[in-house]
Amino acid sequence: MLCLILAACRAEGHPGISRAWPELGTMMSVAAWGADSDRVLRALEAAHDSVDRIDSLLQRHMSIPAIDSLRRAVRQRTGVSVPIDSIAYGYALDRAAMAVANAVDSALLDVGGQYYWLGRPTHRAVGIPDPDNTLRTLGVVDLQGGSLRTASRRNAPPGSARSVSVLATDALAANAWAAALLALAGGCNRALAVAPEMGVVCADSAGVRWTTGLQNRVSLPTARAP
Repeated sequence: MLCLILAACRAEGHPGISRAWPELGTMMSVAAWGADSDRVLRALEAAHDSVDRIDSLLQRHMSIPAIDSLRRAVRQRTGVSVPIDSIAYGYALDRAAMAVANAVDSALLDVGGQYYWLGRPTHRAVGIPDPDNTLRTLGVVDLQGGSLRTASRRNAPPGSARSVSVLATDALAANAWAAALLALAGGCNRALAVAPEMGVVCADSAGVRWTTGLQNRVSLPTARAP
């Protein structure tokens, strides 16, 4: 059952309204702002409906052009075949964002720790969790728009990436590339070399590094930025 949460905060000059509900084994939330609160509420209902039972859709391995095309592009570039179920979060976020896009001024969507900001450029600090210590963050990224996805693994072997975060204009791309770059052999050296033009933050035994496009948008809590 859909769980309704009304937020009393104000942002973008209008009251913010948010909803959260169980999705894909976790919680999905959408906070939206707009001049017409009734229209925003209807958009949040549409967002919920757009991702309802999305897990069963993906489990049937039905052909979804956007997913098929992206998986081919990722495999051609990295050699990694990304499983469909590993990019479900990104697909769900994009569908929900499409459902609210024409009815709100801005919105912040989240599922399973992947974020999507829709609207005018913003500055939202998003922490990159340390997979080996939940009380620590590896760094903080300035999310100005689009989606941020972090893929990580505990106790990564030497030479392998511990965490890869990808910023992209859409959530599906951020999800797929993060999963693929984490799986690459060669750790962050390989991940950053494969995708130099993307927004990538990578952590391995050598530290935390990122692509030039994220210069001045990443901060480290306990070390100096490169």
